[in-house]
Amino acid sequence: MQLTDMPATADEFLRQTRIGTLVHAAEPWPNAVPVWYEWTGTEVLLFTRGDRPKVRRLREDPRVSLAVSAEVAEVPYWVAIEGTATLDGDAGALVERLCDKYCDLEAESGRALKADIMSVADSAVMVRISADRVRHFR
Repeated sequence: MQLTDMPATADEFLRQTRIGTLVHAAEPWPNAVPVWYEWTGTEVLLFTRGDRPKVRRLREDPRVSLAVSAEVAEVPYWVAIEGTATLDGDAGALVERLCDKYCDLEAESGRALKADIMSVADSAVMVRISADRVRHFR
């Protein structure tokens, strides 16, 4: 399904605070990692440290898939976005937005996690996934 055909339920689902699984090419096997993400309505934004192996792999082969699924207690549902990743060195604002979204800032542990992540935000790289195809199941 093309992005223009994506139902509103999938868009709403992706805007919720969920963990996605980023899958990209790697040797000897494809690599899958859980990630925090932001859905803009047309793109997925996430960040990683610039020294991570996925940065090199994404430069070599930018084809990716991001799968997001419902929690066990929810009605079964998932959305998969397939597309092309581009890298941008300016990720500081995204890092802060995602920390605010995913860290429990009411708890000391959540504030400590945000502080730890923000301490390396200047070395973060933004991964921007342009959606070529969207699949979903409900």
